[in-house]
Amino acid sequence: MAEVKKPRAKTTAKSVQKADDLVEMAALPAAETVEVVADAKPAPLPATAAAPVEAGALFSSAQKQGDVFRKAVSEAVAASAKGALEVNDKIIDAMNTQRHAALDLWRSAISPSPLPEALRVQSQATRQAYETASAQWKDIAETTALWFTKSLEPLQSALHRASR
Repeated sequence: MAEVKKPRAKTTAKSVQKADDLVEMAALPAAETVEVVADAKPAPLPATAAAPVEAGALFSSAQKQGDVFRKAVSEAVAASAKGALEVNDKIIDAMNTQRHAALDLWRSAISPSPLPEALRVQSQATRQAYETASAQWKDIAETTALWFTKSLEPLQSALHRASR
């Protein structure tokens, strides 16, 4: 059911007087603040901002920065291509070496020899293949890290030169 609204109390002179006092109380700090703000002086502009900059000098500076970045990007692309070729060569060499090691392992396992000798030869060939593969993949990982580092060096140096 709908609730019945209670009638509001009529405003009395006393409550109006309190409201006037509150307004006056709030206006006092505001008036003091306005006076303080009116007395304040604006901060002076820095000397660099006051001097106008020529459009030609600004364009020349932007053109030089663009040339620097273009050169850095071309150097980064060249370094990246060289690094990619080097990593590709190392991966192909690793695959060939692992293929040869696997063939040698199977040949030693198939060759007729006493069982203890066959197990010894197979375990030795397996260990050698594992050591060779792990060394090659470690070399590939180091070469890849060097590739990325060398690829990003021109861009980093260009950004450091531009920020100065």
